[in-house]
Amino acid sequence: MSDLPGREPLVTRAVVTDVPPPDSVAELVAAVVLAVPGVVRLHGGPFGGLGTYLPGRRVTGVRIDDGGTEVHVVVSATEPVVVTAGRVQRAVSAVAPMPVRVHVDDIDLPDISTEE
Repeated sequence: MSDLPGREPLVTRAVVTDVPPPDSVAELVAAVVLAVPGVVRLHGGPFGGLGTYLPGRRVTGVRIDDGGTEVHVVVSATEPVVVTAGRVQRAVSAVAPMPVRVHVDDIDLPDISTEE
């Protein structure tokens, strides 16, 4: 699509310069997972200890080792769990070592409180 001469461009492209790139594959995986529709947050596993330890910080819910990539998530009840888990698996497969194992540790239920 070309712009008409003498007119403002129809589409402007923005370049984000103040967002640092992830320093590690684990941080990249976390960012990719959190961008998947239906994912509420990453989860630290059954006892909260699952994560990747980096200098001065921790990436909760992501473990990468010789056996592949393991991701633990909390998903929204508004989307089918299987669909969300599949989206996570495909998204992570594009950026991390295979195989990718997705664990759904919890489901976030919508607030259905009623007023009387």
